[in-house]
Amino acid sequence: MRTPSSSKALALVCLLSWAGTAQAQAPASPASSPPVAESAAIPSGADPPGDTLLDALTCRTSVADIASLLPRLRRERPDEFVQTERQYSSPMMDLYRLVEPVRAWGHESDAVVVTPNRVLLAVEGPLEQAAAQLEHELQRTQDAPLSGALDEQHALLVYAGDRPGLDTRTLIGCEYRIPDLSLLDDPQDAWRKSTP
Repeated sequence: MRTPSSSKALALVCLLSWAGTAQAQAPASPASSPPVAESAAIPSGADPPGDTLLDALTCRTSVADIASLLPRLRRERPDEFVQTERQYSSPMMDLYRLVEPVRAWGHESDAVVVTPNRVLLAVEGPLEQAAAQLEHELQRTQDAPLSGALDEQHALLVYAGDRPGLDTRTLIGCEYRIPDLSLLDDPQDAWRKSTP
């Protein structure tokens, strides 16, 4: 993955700091996260709460549930998560095309990237444009803080794509900071792994 320029890194840090502030202002939640107002990450006209893909993109999948994400997506969206459009290495990531676009963090796209610990929406346009739209969405929804969404194990990411087919896109979504997590590992994908 390429290293972003200082201005791009600054934009990301500013956005993450703002999101962290919104989370810090929210009341502490008990073992299970309280429901978050629909407008926090799901603008009107978007997928309903409880959608597995939308939850993963918006950092709402619990630590206990994230490891089984790909099998659940394959069950719930068999026409979209059966075969990747393209597989990348260094870093490992798979690109999936959706039948209908999904909306998250103020963006809409039919392209989803899954890495070992990230679920990202690939949106058209440069990083600066995507970051500005994200910031606008965060400001618009500041009355519905992201409690339960961003914490030590869930982080909002936004960065420029640099792989073939993603080089005109910005990737935005959630990083799950869980040791030894690999969202790309699925028993159905054993054929992709080389055997000693």
